[in-house]
Amino acid sequence: MTCMLPAPINRGTSEVESFESYLLRWPNEYRHVHQAIVETWVYRHWRDFQAWLPLHPLSWHYEAASMTNEEILTISHVGDWPQTLCYWGNDLLDGTQRRKTWLGHYMLNNGTTPAPIIVAKHAGQVFHPRERGERMVEPYQIIEGHMRLAYLQAMIRRSHSTLTASHTVLVATIPNSATAD
Repeated sequence: MTCMLPAPINRGTSEVESFESYLLRWPNEYRHVHQAIVETWVYRHWRDFQAWLPLHPLSWHYEAASMTNEEILTISHVGDWPQTLCYWGNDLLDGTQRRKTWLGHYMLNNGTTPAPIIVAKHAGQVFHPRERGERMVEPYQIIEGHMRLAYLQAMIRRSHSTLTASHTVLVATIPNSATAD
């Protein structure tokens, strides 16, 4: 990164600056980055996003795509994450606590995610920056939106009544030069 990214002011507190205010401080160099990436990944997950900086994620190519339910089921994660995602999704449908959250409520009522998840396409040559020694999975590696993916995949597996036929996803193409290890 050639310029410093601003951290959200008062992040981690109930007094965190609004996204609109944060966006006013966003560097001009990265104005091309899809606003959903800035909001859901950089702004909301500032600390986690820092681990990705060696891979230069703001220089990747991102494309908004519509994925079918079958394609959503091909998105995965490294290690034992698939079991965790499955548990979270089943807990949404079988339990009561997750349904009461704003995210669970939204997804069960609307049949899709409130914001696109971010996935990397064909990135098996890249080591996951937060999962030491693990290469990303193919065809699609979840980057941001783990809980949304977990809920959506469970809704698909169980043919939930509100499920929509397709979902907006931001698909990242990571250049071969971004193989940090």
